[in-house]
Amino acid sequence: MIVANPNPESFSFAIAEKCQDLALANHHDVKVLDLYREKHQQPFHYLIDNAKEVIPREMKYFQEKIRWADELIFVFPVWWGSMPAILKNFIDWNFSSGFAYEYENSRPRGLLTDKSVRVFATAGTPTIVYTLSGARRRLKQTLKKQIFEFCGMQLKAFNLYGGMNRKNTDTRRILDKVHM
Repeated sequence: MIVANPNPESFSFAIAEKCQDLALANHHDVKVLDLYREKHQQPFHYLIDNAKEVIPREMKYFQEKIRWADELIFVFPVWWGSMPAILKNFIDWNFSSGFAYEYENSRPRGLLTDKSVRVFATAGTPTIVYTLSGARRRLKQTLKKQIFEFCGMQLKAFNLYGGMNRKNTDTRRILDKVHM
């Protein structure tokens, strides 16, 4: 599980805890990567040539976690219509050529075909606004087509919970809907 929220008291962490509890209750092993508090922090991504340069130890660490997992669960707030920069940086670094995909005859081929993905995103704006404006669909399609499927993974669930900034949002009801 990859959590990308700087606030450990956030609803993102409540969702992550619920997902972890559900997975453990079903006898699954879970490893949680809190990108803001992870001891293996990655600097802003720079291009490396995997064939010529030494792969950074942080990248090896995270790729081992990805390799270990059958399913990746991403939990993050939506900021400016997308994921936080720290999560994008995690993807840029770790879903690299030769690990997550390769090119065969100038065509990309995903290498993480044994992995499924679930997304749990939160937003301050009400969900209906994201739905009516098309922002929910665009975010889902970008993640699904440009990242997950490109790397060979299957998106099993995409959840966007809006209205997190409203005082009357029933977060307990939302948590009751979180399923694995």
